[in-house]
Amino acid sequence: MKREHRIVRAWCEVETAARAAERTYWLEFAAPEIAAQAAPGQFVMVGFGGHGWGSPFLPRPNSVAAVRGERIGLLIRAYGEGSRRLTSLKPGDSALLLGPLGSHYQLGTARRILCVAGGVGLAPFLFLPRWAKKATGEFEIRLLYGERDAHAVFEPAKIREVCGLEAEIWTEDGRLGNRGRVTDGIDLDGVDLVLACGPTPMLKLVQERALGAGVPCQVAVEAHMACGVGTCIGCAIETVDPDTGEQSYELVCVNGPVFSAERLRW
Repeated sequence: MKREHRIVRAWCEVETAARAAERTYWLEFAAPEIAAQAAPGQFVMVGFGGHGWGSPFLPRPNSVAAVRGERIGLLIRAYGEGSRRLTSLKPGDSALLLGPLGSHYQLGTARRILCVAGGVGLAPFLFLPRWAKKATGEFEIRLLYGERDAHAVFEPAKIREVCGLEAEIWTEDGRLGNRGRVTDGIDLDGVDLVLACGPTPMLKLVQERALGAGVPCQVAVEAHMACGVGTCIGCAIETVDPDTGEQSYELVCVNGPVFSAERLRW
């Protein structure tokens, strides 16, 4: 069940900005109304309104990666001109935030949880452990985190600081952590719930492994979007009702980004 919450649109000041990996930055915004409501898997749209009319003209979606008092943390990787502008923000700068948006992970009665993160798909799992401890009490969580190479890995010490867990790191070049893809580390023995966030090929494999083993699985889907509130209809994906087999299209920004794995048809 989705929680009722109020979407906030506000100019928020950057209080912390630091490089955390190659092309990757950790930003914390003073956003008390968003921080009070956000849950892991939800996101905010980050932009600049009409200020300067430069890039990005449209806001960018970013998963809430932490709530620290009245601040929210965002993990932002520079891919293009728009995201580079976001990563160039410094303490004292402001950006226009809209959120919290979308659905979040549902833990239910699960106690042994496997989280699989690819790239900046790490963001919701930096948030989840401390949030879950407050919401549901005791649990056991294993966090797998993969990157293409060692240069892209978010600082392990920062991971421990933010989420309170030691991540099991996988890199394809093997120069940091385990050699291979993050999905190589999946072990579903005794797992009650699998949660995943990252590139679509990774999500497909996690979905296949979890559902094949009969383990409930939820995935946060990555999608390009311009509005975040269901207006532009640019983030539609195909879904299926697992009971009836009826196919339909749903919007990642409104119906997701978190979906039960059995509902997705890639």
